[in-house]
Amino acid sequence: MDIEIMLPRDLPFWGADLCPEDRPGVPREAPPHLLPDAHWIEPARQPIEGRVLTHPGLARPTPVFSTALPPRGVRGALRRVAYAIPDHRLSHWLALGLADRLDVIASLPLRLKRRARRADRPGSAAPMGA
Repeated sequence: MDIEIMLPRDLPFWGADLCPEDRPGVPREAPPHLLPDAHWIEPARQPIEGRVLTHPGLARPTPVFSTALPPRGVRGALRRVAYAIPDHRLSHWLALGLADRLDVIASLPLRLKRRARRADRPGSAAPMGA
């Protein structure tokens, strides 16, 4: 039985630590080229009103962020706890998922109230799945 000898230079990852000029991935490490028809390099920054929950590694929020569900109550406290945990930890994502489920549960009475109000109107039926 012949033993195959593999030299390090024959390995597929060999040379990953070569100088940048000799590395094939260097063009991907350069910033992207700007498109000729683009009217901005970065979108205009959204004004910050109140507290915005962001990743702890960010110096400031991204240019555009969501304010649709401001963090309040137990759900907001859970989101603040989640954003204090690094996002590579499972507990970060579990806490955010739990906060989302609490949002759904908290909105149920309001949805049922709206559906009952719609059903009380003469000539209108509550749409399926609403």
